[in-house]
Amino acid sequence: MRDMPLDDALTTRMADPDFWAAYLFEDDAPEPDLDDEDDEESFIAEFQVGEGLGLVLDLDIVTGYFDLALTAPELAEPITVGWDDQAHFHPHTMRWSELDLLARALALHDPRLRHPGPVLALLARFVVLDEQDDPDVITPLMDAAFQLVRPRPGTGLRPETRDWFELRDLRGCGLRWTTGDNGCLAVEQADPDSAPHDLYSLRTPGSSDFPFAAWTALVNRAEQILAGATAAPSLRAPAIRTALDRCTTAEGRAHLEPLAAALQTAKAVHPVLVRALTEPVSRAESCWAVETLAGLPGGTLVKQWYGPSPLAGAQSWELCLTLATQDRPAEHARLLISDLNDALKQEGLGRAEITGGTTRRDALGRQVNVSTSAAILVRDELPRGLSLISQILRRHNAADTAELRHAAPSPASIPIP
Repeated sequence: MRDMPLDDALTTRMADPDFWAAYLFEDDAPEPDLDDEDDEESFIAEFQVGEGLGLVLDLDIVTGYFDLALTAPELAEPITVGWDDQAHFHPHTMRWSELDLLARALALHDPRLRHPGPVLALLARFVVLDEQDDPDVITPLMDAAFQLVRPRPGTGLRPETRDWFELRDLRGCGLRWTTGDNGCLAVEQADPDSAPHDLYSLRTPGSSDFPFAAWTALVNRAEQILAGATAAPSLRAPAIRTALDRCTTAEGRAHLEPLAAALQTAKAVHPVLVRALTEPVSRAESCWAVETLAGLPGGTLVKQWYGPSPLAGAQSWELCLTLATQDRPAEHARLLISDLNDALKQEGLGRAEITGGTTRRDALGRQVNVSTSAAILVRDELPRGLSLISQILRRHNAADTAELRHAAPSPASIPIP
């Protein structure tokens, strides 16, 4: 086991903007040279909560393969609990509440892992969201995490947060969390054939591939860390309780100074919680510290301090575009989809990417492209998105032969304006 959760090499690499573009599968990430044997970038991040329990994230930046494993005393070696790539992924490992709990516990256990910060930014890809998850609670924490690891000017919804939320949002997909005979939570999908998105998880009922008991021990250990951080009798002093009560309101962030002063005079108060009030890197850091000190469920104050999330009323539509490419220049489809992607992103309306195509042999036996398929995501304003798609198709003289439809489960055709 290493002394540092994020070693110097990974910390340095995470400061490079190209790292996050590659890790988050952004379309402007540099293309790796898979044939270059010297072009290797592998890192290990270890998130330990003590008693031999922790998570190990194996990052292969070049191949875009990220593996999450669980360590526990009873396991001979780390056991994979999820992985993510762009081909055969199984990233649906944990609930949002579990990740938030683990991130808080890790921040208390190791002050170098500030929360919200690298734990959320790195491990959120292994979350699956369902109807119990509230964007009002999640958005501010994810925004703060990405701002810490990938600073940029300005405020408001981070594009990384929205991309991640949409990718991991399985609300309306029939997910059910159940407690098995082993006393451990597992997730299943009621009717995969009719769901708009599939569940890809090792943590299904009866699975022999998921270490249920060890995972439950990890979560229990995180809960113990949070409980221990607020067990000091000095926290029950009247001055602290009065100051804390003033902070647990919608305007509580304006009263942090008196609470911090009261805590600094007390004994045995966890230094990470004090730092979150006196030297916070974000308002969200102070928020979770107050929640912890007050014994409130995670997210209670986030909703009050931040209000409605921009994602609460957000809508998106997944579309499929098929381009007829026979008798077209070889670069026709790539240039068209590139222009469409740039236009959608510039207008804040979504994105587009090529997903495949079909070929056939011509009379001379040569493989020729017949069609190219693209996935399009339109956000918030479908009519504007369709209008923009039409403009790009007509600019490339492709509107008359292109086919546009909604993605599964109801692939209805869409007239091109």
